[in-house]
Amino acid sequence: MNLLKKFVQIYFILLFINSTLSAQAGKDSLSFSKLSFSDKQIINNFDKQLNTFNYSTFLKYFLGSDKLFFGIKENFNSTVTKSSTKNIKDEQFLWALGQYDLSEKLKLGILINNNFYTDDRELAINKTSLFTTTVFTKFIPLNNMEITPFGGFSQNNQIGEANNGFIYGSEFNIDKFNFGDFDLSSLMKFQNEDISPRKNFIRLISFDLNSIFEESFHNSISADYSQQRKDFYFTADPVSAVQFNITNNIQSRIESNYSIQDKIKFAPANSPLSFDIQGRIAWRRIDRNTRYISFTNVANTNYDTRIEESRIDFTSSADYLTDDINLSFRFTFSERDEKHQPMSIDGLNNIIIDERNDIEQQKNNTSQFANISLLSKINLSRSDKITFSIFHRKLKYDTPSNLNYDDRDELLSIGRILFEKELNPFFRIFVNLEGSLNKLVYIFAQRSSNNNNKRTLKFSSGGAFTTGNFSSSNSAEVSANYTVFDYEELNPNFRSYSFRQFVFRDSSNYKFSHKIRLFFSGYLKLSEQGDFKWSSFSSKPLRYLSEQYADPKIYYEFQSLSVGIGVRYFSLETFNFNKGIEKIKISDYRSIGPLAEISYMVGEKINLKFYGWYEFIKSEDNTNREMANMSIKLNYKI
Repeated sequence: MNLLKKFVQIYFILLFINSTLSAQAGKDSLSFSKLSFSDKQIINNFDKQLNTFNYSTFLKYFLGSDKLFFGIKENFNSTVTKSSTKNIKDEQFLWALGQYDLSEKLKLGILINNNFYTDDRELAINKTSLFTTTVFTKFIPLNNMEITPFGGFSQNNQIGEANNGFIYGSEFNIDKFNFGDFDLSSLMKFQNEDISPRKNFIRLISFDLNSIFEESFHNSISADYSQQRKDFYFTADPVSAVQFNITNNIQSRIESNYSIQDKIKFAPANSPLSFDIQGRIAWRRIDRNTRYISFTNVANTNYDTRIEESRIDFTSSADYLTDDINLSFRFTFSERDEKHQPMSIDGLNNIIIDERNDIEQQKNNTSQFANISLLSKINLSRSDKITFSIFHRKLKYDTPSNLNYDDRDELLSIGRILFEKELNPFFRIFVNLEGSLNKLVYIFAQRSSNNNNKRTLKFSSGGAFTTGNFSSSNSAEVSANYTVFDYEELNPNFRSYSFRQFVFRDSSNYKFSHKIRLFFSGYLKLSEQGDFKWSSFSSKPLRYLSEQYADPKIYYEFQSLSVGIGVRYFSLETFNFNKGIEKIKISDYRSIGPLAEISYMVGEKINLKFYGWYEFIKSEDNTNREMANMSIKLNYKI
């Protein structure tokens, strides 16, 4: 056993070194793990909002004994939209896993997977289904090592094309294999789905090497590689349909990902300081290949393309934490390069190849992104707290093509100060001030008319009062947004504007007894939009909105049952200004009606919630409508 352990250590050290040229796809890709089924719950939701009905259910359940395990997991969603026509969209994801343990080292099982998606709209892909049955064997040579070969049958249906075939492969997993000062975790997956004439596959290799040299110093290195191919049908153009005698064409999408990552954390013992540094390099390539290509009608030909992307990410952070002061500093830098190019096709005219190359090169871009932030929380006293935060971001976006004028720079700065004070055990208040500046500059004159500055300022204050049977929380907020275009005098379609708003919110609760209480929530929102001149800081109002909402309710609560009844009121009035002075109402929407809310909890297992209201709606044109809305949620934790 010691010889086997040494061999495994040497093998994976060498394999890890070689794999640093590859990278990540996802660490949660094990298909045959019991962990994803190890819970019991049922969740049902039904919502009806306006003309949209939505029903969803989520089921997770398992049965287990010493040697036998069965788990099932399902997620189903159905949406019905009624307008001039009725649209129905359904989707389901179902997994069922059965496993029998012959011994601690050998396990047998079966996995069934059934997915479908249907949409009665005329879409490119509006109906698909997948059903697979897979038999697997788990071999565990060491306690933290697992090898799972599998094989089965796959039935795949897409836009009327049914393909059947075999699915087979293997998974290999290592969980925290220790050798010396290092812990190695690894995941490998190889899967082929041969549903001729389509071919799908997954290739995945992932490594995590963690080390703790001292109690205060942690280092984690990751290297990952993944490649996935998906073939899908799409409706063939008329020329290809006749030339190749097909109804649907096939496109293959192969995505390859590579990444290397290193993370270092230093947290000295008995020190309020800690540091964190992380670096990551990643590559991605996407190839799109069309099975049947016709050169008869060039305009309708689907040309194959390739996308290559490289990325560098760096993150650093520092924290200082004591009983009275909490300081956090963050810095992030990212650089990305994306290239597009057409795939070479034998027999295609060179003139067309050059035209396609020019089109694809217009999509090439590079970007640099950096942000820096500082957050401080200071306890001035037991009752006084102040929070201060600043954030700054810079984006530089470049396009190499001479035909693309989307090159731009963007700066965003945000600052905030929040003061909180507890006046007494019953009353707390807060005062908040925040502002931001967003500057957008396009480099080329062709788009420079979009250059603008957005300045926002927000002031809010409020408090919470609690005493005896009464509690209340309310706040008031005023905000202003000024968007100024640099060259609005050259382009009348771009006009600087201002948007000002006042909002008052209230939420209050009064207990008449331990069973009956009155609850009120509501808000008032007043908004004004207008033309704005920054040089004179003057505004000409153009549009005004008044929005009101209230829903007073009386609750009766007994043990696990809560029943509430009340009234829901909502109104929205919009006005235009005549010469910036006189308000003229252009729309008036009012809705009022009864509402009901029921919540019932049975022990800690079943929770039923119902919320619904009936609306009597009156609009500006004096048309009256009635509408029912409801939401039903049933959660059952088995």
